Amino acid sequence: MSMHRCDVLIVGSSFTGSLLGWILAKQGLAVAIVDKQRHPRFAIGESTTPTADFLLAHLADRWGLAELRPLAAWGDWQRTYPKLRCGKKRGFAYYEHSAGKPHQDDADHSSSYLVAASAKDEWSDTQWLRSDVDEFLAQQAVKAGCCILEGYEIFDVEQETIDSENDPRWRVHCARRDEKEGGLAEQTVLGTRFLVDASGGGGFSKVWLGNGDDSDAMRTKTGALWGHFRNVGSMREHSIHFDTDTKGFFHPDDSAQHHVLEEGWYWMLRFQHGVTSVGLVLPTALWQTNELACKSLGHRADVWHRNLQKYPSIGAMMANSELVAPEEGLQHVSRLSRRMRKACGPGWAALPTSFGFIDPLHSTGIAHGLSGVMRLAERLVRKEFAMDDGWRAYEMQLRQEIDWIDLLVSLSYSGLPIFGRFRALCSFYFIAAIAFEQQLVCDPSFWPDGYMMSGSRSLREQAERIYREVQQGRMIDEEKWLEEVRRAIQPWNKVGLLDPKKGNRLAHTAPPKYLLATAPPGPSAAGH
Repeated sequence: MSMHRCDVLIVGSSFTGSLLGWILAKQGLAVAIVDKQRHPRFAIGESTTPTADFLLAHLADRWGLAELRPLAAWGDWQRTYPKLRCGKKRGFAYYEHSAGKPHQDDADHSSSYLVAASAKDEWSDTQWLRSDVDEFLAQQAVKAGCCILEGYEIFDVEQETIDSENDPRWRVHCARRDEKEGGLAEQTVLGTRFLVDASGGGGFSKVWLGNGDDSDAMRTKTGALWGHFRNVGSMREHSIHFDTDTKGFFHPDDSAQHHVLEEGWYWMLRFQHGVTSVGLVLPTALWQTNELACKSLGHRADVWHRNLQKYPSIGAMMANSELVAPEEGLQHVSRLSRRMRKACGPGWAALPTSFGFIDPLHSTGIAHGLSGVMRLAERLVRKEFAMDDGWRAYEMQLRQEIDWIDLLVSLSYSGLPIFGRFRALCSFYFIAAIAFEQQLVCDPSFWPDGYMMSGSRSLREQAERIYREVQQGRMIDEEKWLEEVRRAIQPWNKVGLLDPKKGNRLAHTAPPKYLLATAPPGPSAAGH
């Protein structure tokens, strides 16, 4: 049995774990990453936002990661890493679909909604092919001196207090799985001063650190069925305004495409090599019915095809498609939203996507994960391993942020089954995102109103008020209701959200990313 000592041990080598390991190793810390899987591997969570791109650029500049900087914009990515597969994302596209009817729209675009995040392709966001991006970041971490143990399972965790209960040492026992024999092969003990839970939904802190589950308090309760497909058709054949949008606005297939149903939605995220990520999101309660229960791979395929048959335009786009990943078949989770009770403890901390996750509606996962890398890197580079007020503040921040994103997503869903109401309630997310991105331009390391405006009491109060009114059934008159939402977001609405003159077509909402190069340095966001 071998013994390996390090300053920081990261559990999980997805993009957050590998990026954090890269930063810490480059700054001279001894870092190890352990993961039960091997790269490349299928992963979900593929759509970035301007917030994610701003944070990527800041992390690259802050820690001298020249190889990371090109991932912050489509144009730089294509010039620097043409073989690193991704997709172009100019913004968000929403199309209304009703069971048994093809998608229909009118001159007022009452059944569609396009929100451009970037002014041109050069500055576009990206759809990440996570198998490529995660492997790329893991390779960069290794080049920086990080030790990555792939294919290793943890089978014991021991804690030894050295100075006080706030400053423990850890011994993590793990073993490599023998792929041929199926048993445990090489065993290793990893000794470390600090543990980072980057396991995502793997639940490392729940299993080994006694971290409890707090998901029942969340408002969003949705699940999904998804996979990667080849030969997915374009929305061009099903939207009478597609060509006009392409010429005068942006190509709707170059977006995070939302096909909105009365009870949920399909996502379509297209990659440059002809593969599209497609997923069906429905309330957890529906997935638990006999009709939609995905009890086996065969059941999943049946549920998938039955639902496609209900929506003619979506079914037509998927008619010639072929599932290409994952190899074992469609993936399914009946409940996506989750939250742990604690984000840190003596000698350990969880990254945001391990602490909690909502669902894919507003593409919040990658950006939130990067915000955690940013905050943990600042503290761990200084070897601030002992539990203190700074770590307790981090935990409070994550709890506030997950609650806020949960409210924004749940508020949007509360507008269904009426597409116009859903579209209007999504405005609260765009308000929060745009305001935060403006702050990132001024100083990407200083967030006076918290991550994604989660610390803005006035904005939260307006969102909570509208949410209560929807839940109580008080918003009946459509015109009065829409005007009420307009008034609620008015103090922050700098881009004309819900302006009837814009015809549900919103020009680029994110500040130009090149402005980041002129932003003045500021204090660390670790204690924002």
